[in-house]
Amino acid sequence: MIAFCGIDCTQCDTYRATSSNDDSLRRETAIRWSKDFGFDIAFSEINCYGCHSGMRFKLCDGCPFKRCCEEKGISNCGECDKYPCETLERFLRSLPGAKRQLDSVHELRHGSSDQKRKS
Repeated sequence: MIAFCGIDCTQCDTYRATSSNDDSLRRETAIRWSKDFGFDIAFSEINCYGCHSGMRFKLCDGCPFKRCCEEKGISNCGECDKYPCETLERFLRSLPGAKRQLDSVHELRHGSSDQKRKS
């Protein structure tokens, strides 16, 4: 399952903890993410079935990629005609796996850059 931003939800500890109802993983994730994000996250807040679901991690509620994709009626940023936008490029700098996911989606939907040049 690919999030709007390209993250593979099945590889996310929050998604995995929720799917398996694993409180130990929730605690570990809350501690790690509290350090990473610089504010306290309670283990009880580590719940998410992906941004396409009704149960999302609280930091995803204001996601600009979710809002943009929903406005355009697309499943993820890789489907966008304007992919990649500047905001997404900044976000993906530390997430090479998500970028590869979205690059693949974009190529499947819009063709590769080489194909466009030949047209």
